[in-house]
Amino acid sequence: MSIYEEQLPKEPLVKEPEASLYEALNNQLGTLLDYEDSVIFINDEITDHTLTDFIIRMRSLLHHRTNKSAPINLMINSPGGDIYEMFGIIDYIESLDVKVNTICRGRAFSAAAIILTCGTGTRMISKRSTVMFHQSSSFLGGKMSDITAYLDNVKSLETVIYGMLSEKSKQDADWWKNKMRSDTFFTAEELLEIGVVDQII
Repeated sequence: MSIYEEQLPKEPLVKEPEASLYEALNNQLGTLLDYEDSVIFINDEITDHTLTDFIIRMRSLLHHRTNKSAPINLMINSPGGDIYEMFGIIDYIESLDVKVNTICRGRAFSAAAIILTCGTGTRMISKRSTVMFHQSSSFLGGKMSDITAYLDNVKSLETVIYGMLSEKSKQDADWWKNKMRSDTFFTAEELLEIGVVDQII
């Protein structure tokens, strides 16, 4: 061994990040990926960062997975969140050329429940999971005219949601409007009966 080789560092100058770092980043972002099984996760509150993160990860999944035509499995365990982000996620799912199976394991509340319902493939739920639907909620402040305009917009969006749920289930829009006046929880069996999911797993 030469004197120059002896002076070389024994450890690589650039180390791969530890697994815990990847886990921390994934947990912070709220969505995870599994390329091999075409799985993407929504496992946290749906916030103003969720849509961007979801699209980036979905595009990465579509690019890297081996079977390009296989359905994508969207695993959901979320308390819900932002209604505008929810619409963005659903619109993106519906724009894809491949089917997206939605799968609830644990809970799908509020906006997450609507994403579950709007899967374009098979909609599934584990037998002990819980799903909750309700009206939109918000904390408002400011000029009365601005508050009124916001409320009018929310009412319009809720009408759209009732229509979406009626198309994706066995119940009509009025049924959904009445059910969503307050927090309404459903078991897996109840969701299967009303047509929100296609299969209990």
